[in-house]
Amino acid sequence: MKKILSVILSVAMLFSAAAVRPCAAAETEEELSFDWDGHAIIFIQGYSGPTLIKDKGLETEEKIWGLNATDIIKKIVTNLPEIISSLIKYSDGDTEPLVECFKEITAELLDNLSMLPDGSSKYNITSYPYYVEEASVAYINNELDGEYLPLTEGDLIEAMSLTVPEENIFIFNADWRGSQIDNCEQLEWFIDGVLEYTGAEKVDIYAFSHGGQLAATYLYYHGTEGKVDNVVLNSPAIGGSSLVMGLLGGEKMDFNIEELLRFASIMLRTETDLTKFAKYLPSDFLNSVGTDIFSEVLWPTAMYFGSIWDLMDIETYTLMRDLYLDPVENADIIAKADELHYNCMANIGEGLRSAQQAGVSISILSDYGTRLGSGAAVDSDFIIDTSSTSGANVCTLGERFAEDYVLLNTVCQNEEHDHISPTKTVDASCAYLPENTWFIYGQYHTQAWWDSYTRPLLLELLLTDNITDVYSDERYPQFELAQNPLDGVYVRFEGSASGYFNEASSALTVKNLSEKYKISIDSVTVNGKQVDIGGQLILGAGEESVIFCTGLGAEDFIETEITYSRRGTLLSSTFTRTVYFSKEQI
Repeated sequence: MKKILSVILSVAMLFSAAAVRPCAAAETEEELSFDWDGHAIIFIQGYSGPTLIKDKGLETEEKIWGLNATDIIKKIVTNLPEIISSLIKYSDGDTEPLVECFKEITAELLDNLSMLPDGSSKYNITSYPYYVEEASVAYINNELDGEYLPLTEGDLIEAMSLTVPEENIFIFNADWRGSQIDNCEQLEWFIDGVLEYTGAEKVDIYAFSHGGQLAATYLYYHGTEGKVDNVVLNSPAIGGSSLVMGLLGGEKMDFNIEELLRFASIMLRTETDLTKFAKYLPSDFLNSVGTDIFSEVLWPTAMYFGSIWDLMDIETYTLMRDLYLDPVENADIIAKADELHYNCMANIGEGLRSAQQAGVSISILSDYGTRLGSGAAVDSDFIIDTSSTSGANVCTLGERFAEDYVLLNTVCQNEEHDHISPTKTVDASCAYLPENTWFIYGQYHTQAWWDSYTRPLLLELLLTDNITDVYSDERYPQFELAQNPLDGVYVRFEGSASGYFNEASSALTVKNLSEKYKISIDSVTVNGKQVDIGGQLILGAGEESVIFCTGLGAEDFIETEITYSRRGTLLSSTFTRTVYFSKEQI
């Protein structure tokens, strides 16, 4: 029974993490505001972000989608006896009661979200806010009490409003179930509407995750029309996600429970070590439950979502289409998915570069260094593959390029540009946009605004023309470490770019990333050799110290491990952060 209750409580906690808007990011050292250029801003949310309304404007109107932690927990509590009973039977090998219990709990929701075999909605569903005049941040705040602001990145919108008036910042909401081909047409209509409504000459676009795939699709079809100036694609699902593809392909989930809890910490923006709860979560049990519920409950509803097919790469799409979709009954779904995959996705790099040549400033932020959430050894940001967000050549997680690896240089052919990551795992020379893609090691999906590196970078890219490529500003190198409070420490060698060292390197700067806690540096090792740190090193919140280490000249690649512990947290723990450094040529 203790095991079953721990599963229930943990599931409730993780649902809450996804449904609660994170607490505000800590105040930065300076408020980042810039001179407004008169452009309107359009913010495009990630998958399942936009609210869905059934029968908008009718007496039967109701909100059928919009995550709410309180409602979820109430649902769990109400059905707790049935959940416990079915979990006990599941643990004894009887899977049917749990699947049926989950079906019963979610029946109304899944029915409301259902699509017909042609990819159209079963019911009269509208994404909201829909019309331009209702979609400005000013209107949402003043008339709708902020209810329809994006769930995970409201702080970013608040920061934008320091430069751009709220009446000129708009939230674009598409029906996230539908095809990106349809959503692209709606975005085109919305951009025209914003330009007419505001009188602005152009719009700037910030797009996240699934929204990034949509923005890239728009740029492919309409990027040369002169309506858009700056576009920032943060963790865009341009090439799909192996997380979706693996589940649809029948791969069994293999959760890394500690990684899952760290991701929950990111969603909650807490420095408390939630990984302490890992011992209460039976991983094999959760993996089996997750796999069965997806395949038997969620997939039958999601199968007719155009968006699900859009989140596959071309090879997987072709295989799964022929396996699951009927060429007659599902002809409309197939036609749109074929168009997206064989035209847009197959040529997206050329499309983005054409938009650039037409004057659109496009920037991509891609995260790497984290195992995929399903447990697959795919380099990712936990949700989306690094190769999908960037187009780069990326190693299987845990591997590195061979010592004699030669940059592919299929897109960037400038031999003076070194587009390989310090970890020797990412080759960006073949990326969609090699000169305009920034890679952040160890950063999770949704983490960007809590990260002291990406937070100002996002605003600079979106609101100014100061940064034209990855060489424009030494504060923002192409490859950087995540600098989130949960990551504990940041390290770099003095006199070298982040992630690099040289023959003269001897000073390693270590910074405490915590916003409120002291940490103690317990040990530092370089390629397995202990570095003398003079005993225990205590750093206050935001403080840094220099550690001297010599004899690095003979090395070509360094693996540095910093072991530290937080002080003053509810659940104190010891952590190790591993950072990789490559030798730079000087």
